[in-house]
Amino acid sequence: MDDTLDQDAEAAPRTEFIIDQTWRSTKLEELENALNTFVSPQRLAPTSRERPAGGMFGYRGHFDLGIFRLHVESDVEIDQSPEEADDRMAFVVSPSEASQLQINREAFTISQRQGVIFSSGPQRLLTIPKDAEHRVLITSRQKVADCCAKLLGYEPSGFLDFDIGVDLESATGHSWLRLLEYVERELSDPDALIRHSPIAWRQFEQSLLTGLLLSQRHTYSDALLRPQVAAAPFYVKRAEAYIEANYTESLSLADVANYAGVSARSLQNGFQSFRGMTPMAFLRSVRLQHANRALLAADPAIDTVTEIALACGFGHLGEFGALYKRTFGETPRQTLSKAIHR
Repeated sequence: MDDTLDQDAEAAPRTEFIIDQTWRSTKLEELENALNTFVSPQRLAPTSRERPAGGMFGYRGHFDLGIFRLHVESDVEIDQSPEEADDRMAFVVSPSEASQLQINREAFTISQRQGVIFSSGPQRLLTIPKDAEHRVLITSRQKVADCCAKLLGYEPSGFLDFDIGVDLESATGHSWLRLLEYVERELSDPDALIRHSPIAWRQFEQSLLTGLLLSQRHTYSDALLRPQVAAAPFYVKRAEAYIEANYTESLSLADVANYAGVSARSLQNGFQSFRGMTPMAFLRSVRLQHANRALLAADPAIDTVTEIALACGFGHLGEFGALYKRTFGETPRQTLSKAIHR
């Protein structure tokens, strides 16, 4: 950037684990460049006849879990065009002037009383008034889904979607804001343990994600908040282990029940009571998770969706494609195009 890097950012220690950068600029396009670098592609445009001014952008954390503040010094419209999902989601609150977000043809207010949660992907249009400030938590959707699975005690069979609008006046809203303030203080403290210890960071991360899942409405809120049932019986766990070890094979309900040592009916009832799904739904979930990991690790120049689907036990490619998109929010081919070997 042409403008001088903020002095606070220069003084802040750079560690192996934490990104800690702050920019101040009088040019809107430089603020846009910072957002494009650390967040996602977006275009900033002035909405008033005043001379366009810049503002401040500060980011602390990791690429897949961090908090940033954005302050604009003129009326601005931020256009985030439709994009391939990059596996991140954001929680946004404005402690100053209220802003407006348009997403999926719906309008939401962002203020001290109302926040929003949204994922990358659909087009978003954010209208911000002069001197407004936004505080934004960025995290990985996969990390949130993994944390949800640990809390539930089983792998969710569908996509994890949050309600976009967030009531910050409620008791859970206040609790979530206190947690967010604590997170920001820790990320800003040069002596905080999370800045220097990966172990401390992982515990910190799990606490934050757990707070997010328990305080905000989403697909599995009811399942998380209902009283916990007794531990699953041995035959359910035995069946799960068998499925995990043999998911590539052509398994039937009878095969799994025979290995678990119970009748097919008992196995069905056990899974419904303790896992909220059938044994065959669990098998599909296991296959989908393995297929997702295989697609992300594949070489798009060599590997194909068909080969990976068949290797993970799917015999019907049309069914695989439909299940995959419903679970991960994108097609197998889109995942393959983002593979680490590209």
